[in-house]
Amino acid sequence: MIKLYSFHFKSKTLQFCFLYLFRPPLSCGNEESDFQIATKMRYLSTQTNHLQMEVESGNLLKKRYSWKKIDDEGISVAEFPIYTEEEIRELTLGVYQVRLARYYTQEHIDPDHEYCIWVDQHLPGLLAAKIQSRHVSSKCYLCWIRFSDGVVTSWYCLCKSGARVVGTCAHIASVIWYLSFARHINAKLGPNKKWIDSVSDAANIPEIVDESDSDSEVTEE
Repeated sequence: MIKLYSFHFKSKTLQFCFLYLFRPPLSCGNEESDFQIATKMRYLSTQTNHLQMEVESGNLLKKRYSWKKIDDEGISVAEFPIYTEEEIRELTLGVYQVRLARYYTQEHIDPDHEYCIWVDQHLPGLLAAKIQSRHVSSKCYLCWIRFSDGVVTSWYCLCKSGARVVGTCAHIASVIWYLSFARHINAKLGPNKKWIDSVSDAANIPEIVDESDSDSEVTEE
């Protein structure tokens, strides 16, 4: 076991080197399943994010939202789809985003063990959410998730990676993971420790390397 005590993981090159050396292969070991995922990714890469177009053309960016904390009394997202983690993996195209969602959610749990996001349900079947940047307290992201008949059908976030349709950004993955899975199993989530404090060897590094939380954040007035 390799002990890590004093490394400072700001270098992405260093992060990738450790992940390459100690992470298992990305392939699930099932050629048929790998082929199906690759085919789905290739198809999705040719698609347009229609929810992004709807947000931008329907003045949803300028709409005045009535934000309420997700765990406040009277807030109900009962119609939001319920997924297993396997189904979330199918939606986000792999285990990486699911693990990222868990760590990202951990970082947004307050001392009262509540998930710090705010939501608005003005339109049926469309959840608007606001989530604070992990790095800059004065900046937030806005994201939208459309769902119908128990299925998440599309998503869009204002972060750098938020318009992607092949998988999701960290913010979308976190909201879906929490609302569709974690809250239904009463997952034990607490304020996250400092990242370096949780590292004992390279195989246990929390996988929170994601470009979603970048300089392209939206400043809330």
